[in-house]
Amino acid sequence: MTMAGVVLAGGKSSRYGKPKMFELYEGKCLYEYSLDALREHSLHPLIISTNPDLLPKFKQVDVRFVIEEEQNYQGPLFALHHIMSSVPDSEWFFVLASDLPFMTSAFVETMISLTEDQYDAIVPTQSNRIQPLTALYHRRSLDKAQLLLQNNKKSMRALLDQLTVRYVPFANDQQEFININSKEDWPKEIK
Repeated sequence: MTMAGVVLAGGKSSRYGKPKMFELYEGKCLYEYSLDALREHSLHPLIISTNPDLLPKFKQVDVRFVIEEEQNYQGPLFALHHIMSSVPDSEWFFVLASDLPFMTSAFVETMISLTEDQYDAIVPTQSNRIQPLTALYHRRSLDKAQLLLQNNKKSMRALLDQLTVRYVPFANDQQEFININSKEDWPKEIK
């Protein structure tokens, strides 16, 4: 089984007011928490999906950059499709958002251990809420993602509705899913 590790870091961060993936938490940029959690499991290739404006701000040299050339941000479904199309050698793609300061290697290990060939996606849930940007997607998802995009459907939920998905419940207090969309999203104890 071949598995790529992907950090989605091409968003506009419009609610945050500036590119949030470069905000520092305990001396590291937010995106580095996702990247390091993937790196600890030797996923290959390690990919940062971003746009041309943000590319010069990344300092990594040991990752592959997949650049979305579209002028307007197209969302995570477009990014996933673009990555799968650009990386033909991987069967699975472990996708993490770039704004997860509490992402851990243990979470990544748990999710990898749940992959089975009968599923097209392995998606965590918390409080009955799906977490599609902390999930694994099999290459079989590519054609369905392409069809959705051709029909101007851009939601990850629309993709999951087309796939055979293993949903994995996690505890309500599990912090890996805390994402930072606005400055108010930082937990009070670390503001």
